[in-house]
Amino acid sequence: MKIKNFTSVLLWAVITSVAIASCDKNNDEEQPSADPTEGLAKIQEFSAPESPYTVTLYNKTGRLQLGYTKVYFAVTDKDGKFIDNATLSDFPEMDMGMNMKHSTPRSAITKVEGKALYEAYYAFLMYSGQGNGKWYYDLKYTVGNVTDSISDAEIEVRNVFRPDDTTERKVIQSVKAIDGSEKRYVVTLVEPQKPQVGANEITAYIHERQDANTYPAVENFTLKLDPRMPGMENHSSPNNVDLTWDATKKIYKGTVNFSMTGYWKLNLILKNQEGTTLYGNAVEGETEASSLFFEVEF
Repeated sequence: MKIKNFTSVLLWAVITSVAIASCDKNNDEEQPSADPTEGLAKIQEFSAPESPYTVTLYNKTGRLQLGYTKVYFAVTDKDGKFIDNATLSDFPEMDMGMNMKHSTPRSAITKVEGKALYEAYYAFLMYSGQGNGKWYYDLKYTVGNVTDSISDAEIEVRNVFRPDDTTERKVIQSVKAIDGSEKRYVVTLVEPQKPQVGANEITAYIHERQDANTYPAVENFTLKLDPRMPGMENHSSPNNVDLTWDATKKIYKGTVNFSMTGYWKLNLILKNQEGTTLYGNAVEGETEASSLFFEVEF
């Protein structure tokens, strides 16, 4: 009889433990996910009239800037819940007045894996106020069977400066090919954003300007690299690697070696897949810089 009672008690304990564990598991699954915007700074909110959703733009600096700018979008409902099944598309446009408008190179907006967050990048050709121009933003977003859009929301794109906060720093260039094709390309520095003495990974994007609003990314070109220090007898550095197309990461990648801190010109020569020079020149003799370059100072 004691054995029977003991068995019953043991069985009841097992069933109870399983039920509690199952309940805990369900509770865990129902817990809201961590804030996907943690560590990011808010740039701007967008919401269509009477829309049940708000789209908020974020990145690590809290601002849009000339040249490369990585951004993240969060979509929330009226209760502040983050939506992880939205689709978004956008169109930034700069109004220069006199019926002159243009967009800029950018990526599609894609879902961040494992987060209720969406990402994209821009390569802003100009900053707000340059040439008296203003940037405006159109955004379309769909959640389930609800589609809303925002039109002509003004955004601020800031200039990029050297450490003196006054002298502009070249981080993007729009060039016309010298091979007779009349094609135009936009070359944008991505990294390094925080350079250090020694070897640094250098990355860039190349886009072709097909018209004022269309800038597809270009693959399999080459950017020959020659970093120089104009203030130090224009010396270079060893062990630099030209930028070539990385098919996995979909970006141009190389190595730049900074032998010391200071002001550097990253001289470039843009070549197509056949090796034809499209823009830029070698630094040699009395030629102290290429016509195509980026600036880095630290």
